[in-house]
Amino acid sequence: MGRSQDRTRGVAPERWSRDWIILVVFALVLVAIVANLIYIQVIRGPEYARMAEASHTTEVNVSARRGTVYDRNGEVIASNVDATTIYVNPQEVANAERLARVLYEVLGSNSGKTEEDYLKIVDQPDLSFAYIQRKADVTLADTLKERLADEKLKGVHYLEDTKRVYPNGDVGSQVVGMVDVDGKGISGLELEYDEVLKGKDGSIVFERGMNDIPITNGEMSRVETVDGTDIVTSIDINLQKICEELLLAAIESTEAQGGSVTVMDAGNGEIYAACSYTKKSNEEREAELAAAEKAAAAASQAQGEEGEGQTQDLPGALSDYKLEVGKLAPVTDIYEPGSTFKAFTAYSVLANNEGITPETTYTVPYSLEVYDTVISDSHDHPYEDMTVRRILADSSNTGTTLMSREVQTAQLYDTYRAFGFGQKTGCDFPGDTAGQLEESKDWDGVQSATVTFGQGLTVSALQLVRAYGVLEQSGVMVTPHFLVDVPNDAEMAQSLMQDLTRRETVADASVCDEVSEMLTSVVTEGTGQAAAVEGFAVTGKTGTAEIASSYGGYEENAYVMSFGGWLYGSSSDLVCLVTVNRPLTNLGAGGLCGPVFSEIMSYAAKRYQIDAQGK
Repeated sequence: MGRSQDRTRGVAPERWSRDWIILVVFALVLVAIVANLIYIQVIRGPEYARMAEASHTTEVNVSARRGTVYDRNGEVIASNVDATTIYVNPQEVANAERLARVLYEVLGSNSGKTEEDYLKIVDQPDLSFAYIQRKADVTLADTLKERLADEKLKGVHYLEDTKRVYPNGDVGSQVVGMVDVDGKGISGLELEYDEVLKGKDGSIVFERGMNDIPITNGEMSRVETVDGTDIVTSIDINLQKICEELLLAAIESTEAQGGSVTVMDAGNGEIYAACSYTKKSNEEREAELAAAEKAAAAASQAQGEEGEGQTQDLPGALSDYKLEVGKLAPVTDIYEPGSTFKAFTAYSVLANNEGITPETTYTVPYSLEVYDTVISDSHDHPYEDMTVRRILADSSNTGTTLMSREVQTAQLYDTYRAFGFGQKTGCDFPGDTAGQLEESKDWDGVQSATVTFGQGLTVSALQLVRAYGVLEQSGVMVTPHFLVDVPNDAEMAQSLMQDLTRRETVADASVCDEVSEMLTSVVTEGTGQAAAVEGFAVTGKTGTAEIASSYGGYEENAYVMSFGGWLYGSSSDLVCLVTVNRPLTNLGAGGLCGPVFSEIMSYAAKRYQIDAQGK
């Protein structure tokens, strides 16, 4: 009995050990299975659910209605119209060739696609969705619906959509910019304020049935769009149009390479108008002519078909110049300002040397040797006694150099920096540039002279307008900007406008007023007489700047000509700058740019009822 018990006790531990191992293994397997189920259902569950749903659904993006852009007077300069997005489910298409032919006949001329292009779109049996044309005109889409119904062709579907339109055409296009096919801003103010304007896109999810074909009326879910927010800009579209027309006429008459106009309110920084033209390349010109010839031929053919027996000539003379949409030279491009810069040298001399006044006289030669460089005036003259006022009026390079020696180069540099040169303007437009102004310690002997009359540094036209605005405002600097208001969101408007409406005193008021008064002589008796505006005193400065060569030095007979100024003592704070690049006809800066300035400001005076004695 005892032996039997001893034998039993000896076997039991071995069995227990084996059973325990099996239980542990089973438990581990069970834990692994449970863990995997948790991973699949909890952690990866949402992802797998989306994948499962995606396998039998199609999601289509629906563009939000973009905010409207207004000019300062409430005129619409960018808005939206209803459109239709046309798409196809190739798996519903029974006759791809026939469908492609109808699509081409109805849509071809508008979409730029050929019949073969449409065939490639609709003949894709592995796909259940493909765009045919996004944001098509509603009437065109309706015509297509009727035609496909008559032909009993299936597979084409339609979504309500919107598209961006610009009622003023090319006028103001540089400033406003444009959007891409998805309604996203890609240039100009459309890009700068894209987050404000774009709203929030929606979507529609369609259920697909057997053979991956969308179920009729099988919309499963819809995320509604949220409209974008409207903005009001500082642009006056009517003044903008006048500026563009006058600038184009000036550069065409002189066969220049381009030019720009900027009009800004120096009191608040609001930009009323800004534009720039550049000459088209030979390739662009040839393409434009080819397109015109094609259009003329089509018109002639149509007239012939009507039995008129007439021929269609080419459209009127095509301009050699273009507005580059989204590229606004006054903001983005830099150049050496030339004599328009002398006003700030004069300020520095008067502000930093109490012994110098507008009537201080210098004996001024025609030419002046500075180290190994000869500086000369634009016209030959004997030694002449010139006051500071006369130096500015006659735009004497040698006179400016002489009076600049009355102050230290560091003081000159500090003045130029105070007026905003070498720094970005803070303008709310893509591509705002700082230009280039080296520190005075880096100026060599020649540059110490040439920089005083605007050679050896670079500026943007907007920088120069802002700096003139400091003179006009008796020492107060503002930030140039285009945004004026966000009418439907006061909180957003306040946030966006906070930095744009900043005012800062950067110069002495009395010295600014002295310089401004001296600059009236430029128009009454100096180089800017063609800039005169009837009924108003005008203060301003001409400039003829040499263009630097990429190989060093300056190009021969290549200049940027300019005139900038304002209506002195009037009720208006508008400052206007006109530039013309590389004119072939040499009228001088005053003779070329002055008349453009005069006509722009004459128009502004009437439009805004400016009082000549307003201040």
